[in-house]
Amino acid sequence: MTHLDLGCEFRGGQRQVLYLASEQAGAGMGVRICAPAGSPILARAAGLGLATLPLPARRDFDPRNLAALAGALGLHEILHTHDARAASLGALVRLLRRGVRLVHTRRVSYPLGRGWSRMKYRLADLVVCVSREVEEAVREVGVDRIAVIPSAIVLRRYSPRLPGNGGRAGIIGALSPQKGHGQFFEALALMTDPPEVWIVGGGALEGELRALADRLGIGGRLVWKGEVESPQVLPHFDVLVVPSAHGEGSSGVVKEAWAAAVPVVCSDLPANLELVRDGENGLVFRNGDPSDLAFQLDRLRADVGLARRIVEAGRIDVLAYGASGMRQAYDRVYARV
Repeated sequence: MTHLDLGCEFRGGQRQVLYLASEQAGAGMGVRICAPAGSPILARAAGLGLATLPLPARRDFDPRNLAALAGALGLHEILHTHDARAASLGALVRLLRRGVRLVHTRRVSYPLGRGWSRMKYRLADLVVCVSREVEEAVREVGVDRIAVIPSAIVLRRYSPRLPGNGGRAGIIGALSPQKGHGQFFEALALMTDPPEVWIVGGGALEGELRALADRLGIGGRLVWKGEVESPQVLPHFDVLVVPSAHGEGSSGVVKEAWAAAVPVVCSDLPANLELVRDGENGLVFRNGDPSDLAFQLDRLRADVGLARRIVEAGRIDVLAYGASGMRQAYDRVYARV
């Protein structure tokens, strides 16, 4: 079993690869991580005792990568790709090595492009989608060999929320347009008494977001934490805000907040609504409406009983998203191919 990821960063998708591979190795499966030499995922995989296969280049269409990967795979080995560029390289390997079994996991709900962007998914034996919304996008281009397996977390990594956080809010995610930081900042500017907010994550938009916060007059309420592991910061939040604007797959941070007994307020993207039931295990605001987000944050702050109820429901619901359960679901997928 070879897991292929061509990402040059270490974000949620790469974390999911390691969760799955670690569970598989623990269950006795022969597994390795394949990625470009120097990629963060390779160093982390080695630290976990997982076998690795470094590739000579970062580009999916680089012939050196094709030769190295095709030559390393066994006759009927499963090649499991985990991002769009890895899916391209995997499909090329499949054309060259017809005996290889190809599984793609798709984690974003954006529509697939034309031509090769669609063909590479049609060449797979099976495409795993992390949500029903992602599944719909894949089916629209004529792919019907599909399974739905949500992303997972390692439950034992999370400690419960600490007392005395003073109403602190937090947002965890890359500083990129799809994560919706901008509408969160606009919501904070509408609140009479906005809470302190920890911004966890890094990315190209940091300068632009800092400038936006200053223009809105909320810069003094923000603490920029940078790249920090979620279990280290979640116990210090009294609410996690997930203001995803578009492209969400199956939010890992929602599940992480549930595991840490932190109330969740999220946007009403379809993928979020597959997890969060408004008023039951979280609160939902209308995407693109900062005033509604501000209302939901004030509502949560004012109603201690509501916060307690959604935390209790979340701690039950998160049990369905453990990494061992994800591994078992993938076992069934592999059996099909």
